Amino acid sequence: MSNTSKTNNIKIGVAGCGALGTIVCKALQKSDGQEGLSGYEFVGVSDITNPDFGVPNLSFDELAETCDMVVECLPAKIVPALAKAVLSRDKDLLMISACAYLLYPEIDGMVKASQGRLLIPSGALSGLDAVSALNCANIESATIASTKQPKGFKGAPYIEQEGIDIDALTERTLIFKGNAFDAAKAFPANVNVAATLSMAGIGPDKTQVEVWADPDVAGNTHEITVKGGSSTIISRVENQPDPSNPKSSMLAGYSIIAALKKMKQQIAVV
Repeated sequence: MSNTSKTNNIKIGVAGCGALGTIVCKALQKSDGQEGLSGYEFVGVSDITNPDFGVPNLSFDELAETCDMVVECLPAKIVPALAKAVLSRDKDLLMISACAYLLYPEIDGMVKASQGRLLIPSGALSGLDAVSALNCANIESATIASTKQPKGFKGAPYIEQEGIDIDALTERTLIFKGNAFDAAKAFPANVNVAATLSMAGIGPDKTQVEVWADPDVAGNTHEITVKGGSSTIISRVENQPDPSNPKSSMLAGYSIIAALKKMKQQIAVV
């Protein structure tokens, strides 16, 4: 039983109720006698589809005004508008779209001018705890290789820019290699993992990214290799893509829930 009383519950809302946002909303929602996540009061969502999760559908400004914390599950290009609404009110923003932080530097300015916090969950990656620990000493190199089914890259700016016929790929193919900043511009809906790794480690300019398309792969695979003076970290995760959005892994949604639980636990592994 939690020692958190309802009077100090965090009022929370979710912006974006697609594949990942729905996972979070269902965890927060009171239904069938369940109270939702302990320590949180689910007070609203903001989504163009007007979803029914038993809470009001609000504008970004209304959501930010009502909540203590807002969870972001939006396309990257919409994130700055939400960040402005939340951070200008000195509220906390839990942001899964790490690419947006790299693509829109004004978000960093919003954070620095705010009393609120910008929190980035681990998303579809494993091993970020070790990366953060090694970064307290010295990281010499960091690389991430992400592999998805070709259909998961449809509509990505880089695919359209380079004229890549993604449907014609018949074997595992390296379609991009560069740093995390360039990867974010090329695949803003696909490489939040790379942006997150760069933020936990040595930054987007030094974090190297490989993007692979493989028609035979079952899910979304991410493998990181981080080297420093005292350790070499190798971590591989094989995620099932969300059935409603092959660009996203369901683990990313669950990482948000795990982060929320950790924030309210009296005993937590951090």
